[in-house]
Amino acid sequence: MKWPDILDILERPSHRYATVEDVRKIFADYRDALHWLAGFLVGAKLAPACIIDACNVAERQGPVFHEWLAHWAARATLRCALQMQGADIAKLAPTYERFERVDEKRSPLSPEDLQLLIEESDVLPARLDVLCRFVLVMHGIAKESCGEVAAQLGVSQSAVERAYCVAFDTLHLMSKRMLCNADIPIVLSQ
Repeated sequence: MKWPDILDILERPSHRYATVEDVRKIFADYRDALHWLAGFLVGAKLAPACIIDACNVAERQGPVFHEWLAHWAARATLRCALQMQGADIAKLAPTYERFERVDEKRSPLSPEDLQLLIEESDVLPARLDVLCRFVLVMHGIAKESCGEVAAQLGVSQSAVERAYCVAFDTLHLMSKRMLCNADIPIVLSQ
């Protein structure tokens, strides 16, 4: 899976109308990206339950709905994952409230950061709690404001800002670890 796939399904939709056939193709193309998104947020076992079948919905809706269906499929998958993890997020938020104030804001993920996130998505969930993962997707990838993310998660904006700092910094530490490991020569024993 390539980073543009994830970015495309989470960004705001374009303003052209799509046919049902377009939607079927789009959803087929993005199914892997949606599976990655759900797996990253809630784990591989629960991921299939979060993926929303946009094709069935597309057949029952008009052309205005088709315009933003790919975006909706990603958002619906995210919302389903949030319903599964909402209680855990609410329990974690007070912990982030106790962290010190964020003085320097972290930017949304760059294309290189997003590629690293995808490459490390098998180990990153073990290093980030569920709040950090949701914030990383919603603010870092989808580029929603911290206020919008906080409203959707039902937590404070400061908890979102602090969780994003943790997630962003963890991702960048992993990047540095990968660079350090690349500089270590491999010595074969004889």
